[in-house]
Amino acid sequence: MDNLNLIKEKFKEDNYARNFGIELDDLTKNSVKMHMTLTPKMNNFNGRPHGAAIYGLADAAFSVIGNNRNNICVALDCNINYHKSPEPGSVLYVEGHLIKQTRKIGTYLFSLYTNEEGKNLKIATMISTLYCTGKPHDPNFEMG
Repeated sequence: MDNLNLIKEKFKEDNYARNFGIELDDLTKNSVKMHMTLTPKMNNFNGRPHGAAIYGLADAAFSVIGNNRNNICVALDCNINYHKSPEPGSVLYVEGHLIKQTRKIGTYLFSLYTNEEGKNLKIATMISTLYCTGKPHDPNFEMG
């Protein structure tokens, strides 16, 4: 097993992601793709998908890509900008990629969107920074 498969296995244990129906679609060392369906239980009192649900998908992607080097990493900062309210019941996608990684600090950019009539509609953008502790998720694997 390599570091990417290690974090994929750990993600299967993520109760938060499971409760929201978040699915991991693709993971490389420098990118991640995930999605979830915006269910009625995610709506706010206006009947629209709650901003916390949108943020939750971006944060789940952040946790997976940020921890895919067998190095326990924690969030330092997440800044999300909402551009459009998604339609209730739509599928929300997130794509994230590494901007810069040093030994201890990593910065990532995430784009969240829905697909309506064959067009991607940007819902939100998040930039996030993490701190790497230097402690492995599994000491039997190399940190990379």
